[in-house]
Amino acid sequence: MGLGETLKSARIQSGITLEHIEEETKIRRLYLEAIENENYGILPPRVYAVGFVKRYARFLGLDENELVEEFKQAAYGGQHHDEEIVQVAKKDFNIPVKNILAGLLFLLIALWVGNYMVGFFSRAVEDNRVADPGSGIEIQEPKDNNDPTEGEENPGTVENEPETAVVSVKARSDCWLQAIVDGEKVFEAVLPAGQEKNLEGRQSVYIRVGNAGGVDIIYNGEQIDPLGRTGEVKDKEFIVNDKTG
Repeated sequence: MGLGETLKSARIQSGITLEHIEEETKIRRLYLEAIENENYGILPPRVYAVGFVKRYARFLGLDENELVEEFKQAAYGGQHHDEEIVQVAKKDFNIPVKNILAGLLFLLIALWVGNYMVGFFSRAVEDNRVADPGSGIEIQEPKDNNDPTEGEENPGTVENEPETAVVSVKARSDCWLQAIVDGEKVFEAVLPAGQEKNLEGRQSVYIRVGNAGGVDIIYNGEQIDPLGRTGEVKDKEFIVNDKTG
């Protein structure tokens, strides 16, 4: 099975469309189709094309390194351009010594001027403080008699046990899953059939599935209704202290 067929088969099996992958990976559909059809001639320069294949494979939960090597063999015959890149980098950074010395001299002058100005303004501020006779008077804030005295308890503060949102996603069939916990993405890949992903957040847990009818979702120990039908892309957010699920 070729590279393009491997990616396309994994995508179809997970119930994900090219439009959805374009939205999530920011890779144009034109290039996604070219990779799946192994039509490498319309892809952008090598460094971008390799990045597209790596990002696409990672999104589907496949071995990105293996597929990138397979792509290089198929598209470029396995040629390596590391030495060429190093040579170009050396040329770009071959700066004349006189330019470096001039830059260092300018930096030293700028530092000297900066230190002089800081000292000048510091002395000016100090002189203003000496000239102001009222600057040494300490003003005490009035004491609030309503503050609780030492040993008294504030009846308004009651500490509660911290609650969390615990979500378990169990795949009955292969399903692409994206999970964001407390505003941070923690998972995005294909969850194989029979596998389970457990998530816990102090504020919220957000999930998005590519095969809504192929997963069971348990929220804080209770299984909720299916998010949708097989092949549908659905999302759901679970917020701490929200009992509706």
